[in-house]
Amino acid sequence: METCYEYLGCKNQDCPMFQRKDNKHCWEVERTLCNHDGILLMKEKLGRDKPAACINSGCIYYQAAKDRGLV
Repeated sequence: METCYEYLGCKNQDCPMFQRKDNKHCWEVERTLCNHDGILLMKEKLGRDKPAACINSGCIYYQAAKDRGLV
């Protein structure tokens, strides 16, 4: 599966995921700059737990990875 920045068409070069080539997923990396309001709200609600926030926020990239059996 393509990376989150490719999947979402993100051009934010300040994000730690931008042009990253290892096997880490964005929900495993802190300080990403996805600016997804749902993720930010869930992080606050869940005590800053990024993977849980991505899972529970309805992130379309996480859902696509899950649908492809990558999660």
